[in-house]
Amino acid sequence: MRIEVAGPNRFWIWQETRPVLLAKVARWKYGVHYLRLSGYLPVLPPITAALARTAPAWPHRYASWLTIAPGPLHAGWWSLKPWRPPGPESVWRNELAVDSVGYLDWCAGWNAVVPMHPLPAADHARVKAYRKLAREGVLPPLLLWWVSGLDGWLLLDGHARLASALAEGLLPPMLELSLAPSPGQIDEQIALVMRKDSLIADQLERDRQAGRLAVESAARAHQWHFGAVYAGIPSHPERTRAWPLRGGLLAWQEAAAAAAPPDWPTDPD
Repeated sequence: MRIEVAGPNRFWIWQETRPVLLAKVARWKYGVHYLRLSGYLPVLPPITAALARTAPAWPHRYASWLTIAPGPLHAGWWSLKPWRPPGPESVWRNELAVDSVGYLDWCAGWNAVVPMHPLPAADHARVKAYRKLAREGVLPPLLLWWVSGLDGWLLLDGHARLASALAEGLLPPMLELSLAPSPGQIDEQIALVMRKDSLIADQLERDRQAGRLAVESAARAHQWHFGAVYAGIPSHPERTRAWPLRGGLLAWQEAAAAAAPPDWPTDPD
């Protein structure tokens, strides 16, 4: 499963033998149009209620499953960690891109989740089983993949679990899969941050000796700046890696023409 790019503003998500999502960035980079296709394959095995109640270390369990799954892992450094919506829960619920065709409006601050297939109904058997787990507080986490080309996340696994949490009015637990900085990148950033901290500490000491800052004020200022500069160590996901789309723009346009509704923007800007 990977991203393949057909020019500066068109790409698709490819899984094994077919595209499963088409995307076109809008003119002036205001947002992105997406078209979800059929054929998406689950990347995790079904999670039973018995397994959920054992409360395993889900990040380790998911990481193990992902190594043999039709998912997005490729050579490089990856992060798999708990994730929460960046805004209020009510806003996140409204921004779930559950429709098969839609527009993610970056200018309006869209920064949420695109499911990879339709959510099952609240009365579906699996959803009802997961609703009980949600009430018990043992619902397994959703698996999200950060895709920088969407400025958001794809829901790779947990569609029934998401439907159960929505039916119960709960925020489901979530794990974010994303590319991470390499150890070398992190070492470089730490070294830069340490140099900045040293310069700030020297300036604060000169201010204290010159009487411009009291000892207590200098200590507080140094503590504040220390936290601020160390917050610059890489913690955000890296940009998602992409490959050239096989067949180029023509292949993308043919896939869009075969599946898109009449008003979907398939033509070049």
